[in-house]
Amino acid sequence: MKQMKKVELIIESVYINRLLELFENHDIHGYTIVKDIEGCGSHGLRTADDASDIFSNIYVFTLCEQKSFEHMEKDIRNFLSRYGGKCILSDVMMLVGE
Repeated sequence: MKQMKKVELIIESVYINRLLELFENHDIHGYTIVKDIEGCGSHGLRTADDASDIFSNIYVFTLCEQKSFEHMEKDIRNFLSRYGGKCILSDVMMLVGE
C-alpha cells in the first residue's frame, strides 16, 4: 500500500479546462470527472436537469503524493478564490499490485 493524498474538487463546469491545466502544470495526469452533479451549497440548490451544462457543477478527484499536493496547494487556493468551488483533501492508502 502507498500513502497518498486524495484531492476532491467541486467546481462549475465552465472552469474544468482551467482546472485540468492546473493539474497538467503540476504533472498530475490521472483524474476522474463526474459531470452534472446535484447538491445544495453556498449558491443554493444546483440540479443536473438544465438544458446546458453552463450552470452545472462537476466533481473531480485525483490521487497524488504529499509533495505533489504541497507544490500545487497555492495554485488550488488561487483557483478557488478566483472561480469558486470546494476542495476536500484526505489522507488515503492506495492498494498497488505486487
